[in-house]
Amino acid sequence: MFIKNSLKLSLLSALCAASSMASAAEETANLNVSAIVADSCTLTSATALSFASIDSSTASNEITPGSIVVLCTGSRTGATVTLGAGQNEEGGTRKMASTGGDLLPYTVFSDAGHSSAVASGGTVFSGNLTAVVPQAIPVYGQIPPGSYSAGLYTDTILVTLNH
Repeated sequence: MFIKNSLKLSLLSALCAASSMASAAEETANLNVSAIVADSCTLTSATALSFASIDSSTASNEITPGSIVVLCTGSRTGATVTLGAGQNEEGGTRKMASTGGDLLPYTVFSDAGHSSAVASGGTVFSGNLTAVVPQAIPVYGQIPPGSYSAGLYTDTILVTLNH
């Protein structure tokens, strides 16, 4: 009986030792880490230069504001925004066209005082852009005095951002 009890005791001791070793075991897992670094600038909007109705029987000097908004995910230095000629530029003058083919001249300015005209391909903004802060760039349109044919006139200017 002594040998049986001794054997039982030895087995019990071995089980206890194995049990205590299992509770001291080490478990591991991986923690994945990732990031996306976005590096972009976009022209988020362009508010149209939308002129009021023009009385064709009298000279008019219509003035209207618009804007271009740029948003970058990272800060930029030396960014530029330029304006194309439009679809009907003639002799350095931008012109809107009517559905009947008539033309209406207009000028785009970078300032409210209309002293800085933006030529075809000219720069309307040059400078630094701050990360995640929308940069609003004002533009101003003006139709010179004149007598114009009745109609709906439109044009489209290509806006280009270089950064």
